[in-house]
Amino acid sequence: MEERDPTLTCGECGVARRKMRKAFTLIELVVAIAILVMVISFAGVIFKVSINAYRTASASTEIMQKLRAITDQLNSDFRGLGKDGYLIIRSELQAGRAEYTNSAPSDFRADRLFYFTTGDFQSWFSPDRSNISKVYFGHDRRSLYDSFLPVSKWSLARDVKLVTPGLPLTDSNNVSYAEFKANVPATVFDVNNLLISGVPIDIQNNPADVRGLMCRNVGEIKIEWTIGERAANDMILWWYGLSRPSGYPVEELGPPYIAAWTPLTPKQYWPRALKFTFKIYDSKGMLERGRTFTHIVYFGN
Repeated sequence: MEERDPTLTCGECGVARRKMRKAFTLIELVVAIAILVMVISFAGVIFKVSINAYRTASASTEIMQKLRAITDQLNSDFRGLGKDGYLIIRSELQAGRAEYTNSAPSDFRADRLFYFTTGDFQSWFSPDRSNISKVYFGHDRRSLYDSFLPVSKWSLARDVKLVTPGLPLTDSNNVSYAEFKANVPATVFDVNNLLISGVPIDIQNNPADVRGLMCRNVGEIKIEWTIGERAANDMILWWYGLSRPSGYPVEELGPPYIAAWTPLTPKQYWPRALKFTFKIYDSKGMLERGRTFTHIVYFGN
């Protein structure tokens, strides 16, 4: 039992006790440090989560901007598509490709198409314009044939050639639309050669080639078509790609699969709509597996 100095008053005794307890004990110091470490750790976790959330949101925004650019361009182009011209789809699997660095090899679709469309087109190299052009839409040549390039680094190209007889420019054809339609076999042969190889984009060595680059980091593209056919008691459209409806004369020998509609194809055999399925990635690789989107373009009668 603690002995109290008989000379101290009760108040003086309390003051003495408080003076004696002013310093921290070792246990109190260790507990305080542990609490501080926990607070700093939690703050670090919260900061890291916030940074990752910001980066993910930025990556999603970038992907959505790319999707909007692609779909707006498709909508604009196909508003001018005529069924007296050409629409050729080439569907092909790129086998054994890595989706991103160090990912397991897999097969990815690299579909591409060619078509004539009307609109208001201007040359990159002169003030000349044309109201009709032929368009390549798909991956560039490096994306298709560089087996070491990950799918997430593929580039989407849109190459436009103005149909301008008497105007032999780099981005024009010195042939009229009537001549193209009158020479179907030669036109289809030339188109197939382009669809096989893709548009050769070499921006590093030729800055003018930037005109053919639509956007980067557009991976797998699947293009399907429909004639508006549905199964009995079923509201779901039948879509064709790597296949065709029985009896429809729109397929050339494959593989790869090629569907071709030309001025010789009766209008009732032309598709009612095209369905595009894209896999789009962000430029910094935050979303390694990208995001998949579907866009449908409907044609008039």
